Amino acid sequence: MTRLVRCPMRECRRSLDLDAGEGTPCMHFVAAWREWSAMPRAVLTGLDGNRELVIRNVRPAEVEDAALEVRQAEIEVLTRQFGHVVEPVEDALHASGALYGDQYERDAVSRELAQLLIGPDPMISRVAG
Repeated sequence: MTRLVRCPMRECRRSLDLDAGEGTPCMHFVAAWREWSAMPRAVLTGLDGNRELVIRNVRPAEVEDAALEVRQAEIEVLTRQFGHVVEPVEDALHASGALYGDQYERDAVSRELAQLLIGPDPMISRVAG
């Protein structure tokens, strides 16, 4: 059984086989996971180098798995809110999936993820206050 996900962007609609783990994903692709517990690490790794994470000095390799496990439900909520999470139809448990987004959606997911992991950005509160 293959688990296929398709890019939700109307200009693209490229397919990706989650089980094969090969092929070139489209430019909107951020991350893929085969089980729900791996989603936070996959998303953080997929966003490595994003300008919002670089500005806040968040390095995915330095974030401990325990910190991601504690915030797993919150990470899923913000990922779904600011990005496009696609789950394969064949996956009855909804354990696998992929995250897609354009550059603005990637930035939004990264910004919210950084806030969740290391707290609010002090520069934003100074400008807003």
